[in-house]
Amino acid sequence: MPHLLRRLYLEIANGGFGPWRVVSLTDTGNWFSDCADIAMACHQFAAPNYPLPSGIVPLMDRGCAMWALIDFRTADGQMWDWDPNLCCLPHALAPLEQSLAQWLTDWLLDTMPQGPYQHRELATKDCPGL
Repeated sequence: MPHLLRRLYLEIANGGFGPWRVVSLTDTGNWFSDCADIAMACHQFAAPNYPLPSGIVPLMDRGCAMWALIDFRTADGQMWDWDPNLCCLPHALAPLEQSLAQWLTDWLLDTMPQGPYQHRELATKDCPGL
């Protein structure tokens, strides 16, 4: 787990912080998405229809099937976006090319989009959803 995220969970709260409220590490009884905790969110994405690379972990439910995800393999917690509304499931996942700290800064400065990210690369022309 990236260091900043570990500190937030340990020093701020076990979920419920951030722009759409981070899912809890453990079931606290307060659900911040359709998932009780981060393990349930990971299990939801482990289904064959949701192919996530190893180390990419669901972090926040943005609504309308959109999720913010974090890369546990990177020290700074590179952020990823899951948005199947842009095209299709094979193209739903995309890197945001910003760290957790940068992503949270966008939230604090109120520059984070409510819908799709504007800089997100849309699906390729071979997408079956086009």
